[in-house]
Amino acid sequence: MSLSIRPAALPDAEPVVALYLRARKAAVRVGSIPPSVHSDDEVSHWITHFVIPKLEPWVAERSDGTIVGLLVLDDEWIDQLYVDPDLTGQGIGARLLDLAKRERPQGLRLWTFVSNSGAKRFYERHGFVEIERTNGSHNEEGAPDIQYASISA
Repeated sequence: MSLSIRPAALPDAEPVVALYLRARKAAVRVGSIPPSVHSDDEVSHWITHFVIPKLEPWVAERSDGTIVGLLVLDDEWIDQLYVDPDLTGQGIGARLLDLAKRERPQGLRLWTFVSNSGAKRFYERHGFVEIERTNGSHNEEGAPDIQYASISA
């Protein structure tokens, strides 16, 4: 698949929101993550008015212009990493993660839910190590989670 990765801009808000919601809902359906505590409209507002203008969002885009992956960096944190649920396992997430590592050579941190075994395998395969587990009392969903960190080069 021909794929390019570029910074997201405000005109990308609608397809980014659609990808985020589709990927997150697919993960909820298979039990990887808990349901969102926010409505679709709240998510749309958050992405449009906070994520795109204030954080560092990147999109993976097919040659036809379809956005198929999203990476959001916030300082040393991977705040979000989502891939079109129909395209997982095709290297899109790995390419976005490689970009994150290039952008943050000093190292990265992220949280994922304990229930998200696919994400745990993915991050561990890409050199992340578990540094903390919580009971979920500090995330909106109240679900147990794990903090991972990459080892800086």
